[in-house]
Amino acid sequence: MVQGDFSPGYVFVAPYQNIRPAPFIYDKFGNLVWDGYGSVGSSNAHDFKVCSYHGSDHLCYSQVNQALGYGIGQALILDNNYQVVASSGTSGNVPPADMHEFQLLNDGETAIHTSYQPIPYDLSAYGVTYGLGWLLQGVFQEVNVTSGEVLFEWFSTNHVDISETQIKPNSTDVSGNGLTPTTAFDYFHINSIDKSSASLHYLVSSRHTSTIYLVSSVDRSIIWRLSSVGQSDFRCDGFNFTFQHDARFVQETDTQTVISIFDNASNGFAKSSEESSGMVIMLDLTTMTAYLQAQTFFPRAGGILSTSQGNTQVMANGNTFHGWGNWAYVSEHNATGDAVFFAALATNQVMNYRAYSLNWTSTPCCTVPEVYSYSQNTTAPSRIYVSWNGATTVAKWNFYGSDQIGNAFALIGSANKAGFETSFTADKYYPWVRVEAIANDGTSLRNSSFQPTFVPSPALVGACSLEGCTMTV
Repeated sequence: MVQGDFSPGYVFVAPYQNIRPAPFIYDKFGNLVWDGYGSVGSSNAHDFKVCSYHGSDHLCYSQVNQALGYGIGQALILDNNYQVVASSGTSGNVPPADMHEFQLLNDGETAIHTSYQPIPYDLSAYGVTYGLGWLLQGVFQEVNVTSGEVLFEWFSTNHVDISETQIKPNSTDVSGNGLTPTTAFDYFHINSIDKSSASLHYLVSSRHTSTIYLVSSVDRSIIWRLSSVGQSDFRCDGFNFTFQHDARFVQETDTQTVISIFDNASNGFAKSSEESSGMVIMLDLTTMTAYLQAQTFFPRAGGILSTSQGNTQVMANGNTFHGWGNWAYVSEHNATGDAVFFAALATNQVMNYRAYSLNWTSTPCCTVPEVYSYSQNTTAPSRIYVSWNGATTVAKWNFYGSDQIGNAFALIGSANKAGFETSFTADKYYPWVRVEAIANDGTSLRNSSFQPTFVPSPALVGACSLEGCTMTV
């Protein structure tokens, strides 16, 4: 982990594959803040972030079952007590919501979703000649979160010809062979949507055409294309990108549009560069020229080539925050590109779709601090461990002890909160304990339940120390 002049906020990630999948919140010192496994179960979570819903900060993520390069599921909205308050998904005659985009708009009145739809298609140009093949088209909708009404929808095959694709059937791990609905040829691979707050048009990223499209919110037509390898209305001045993810509006004027992308530069089978990077691109709408304003690289010698997923978050202070896709790393960089924060979620074979640095506050209403009290024997001091999953407002813990549960509990000490779990050693053995969470201003936030102190049996004591007992596995 690298630490420097990083921005305030927590790290939001949702790793999956060869790991227990869940949304997680960490602080920038590597301490766990919230483990959301109980909210997801066996499904994968993706694009976990803070979102605005009905006037306050909430949490949003997609909950899906993985298919070939896409997902099938729904999106969830959680309040600051980590309780699900709403769900959203696609409507009408399209498959369920995919994980590539879930974005709340208009304070949660509407939401954008992506979907992957297999359709019969003439793939004879690709050798499928004994009948119609199957094409996977990219779909996105803007829907009313409450009613599910479709306010806008767009289908890639109505506007982007199959000739724009940069891949062939059966050429990558997610391309599909085009022979069945479940292995449909994914010529487009829609992977991000962003709606302009100025023009209300949609910025659409297609991985498999290596193109970013501006789609009209009026008639669904393509206003312009940006690509360095395919059809493009802009000339890319001295830079290129391919197989990109996470195209976002950064700034717009009448003559310029600034966007950010994560340039994968590879799909694992072809590459346009030796390393992936975050990019900020200025589009001159007068000269129709695209200029690279900023580029951020992986903060280790040799860089990294992320062959799928990844994102670039442009922060209010000018820093950028990146998730490195199929490599489970996250980093924050200052305006000159230097890394001020770097962390590894895992070493390999674990993926994380996107990562964010965001502010978040929670004092969960429906849970209490979890406490475990231990003494090696009845003459040894009690060792007390406390944590409160998801709580961000705790500054200190007060510890109380009693000889009997029916007797009064006396204050036996205090300790500043130290990471996810704080430990405290009492002056003696206490058969019963409870712990009180204290805020920065001294306010009492919540009491734990009364907890008995565990004392190992004589047969087990040899496997136990003053801090606790070893586990069998």
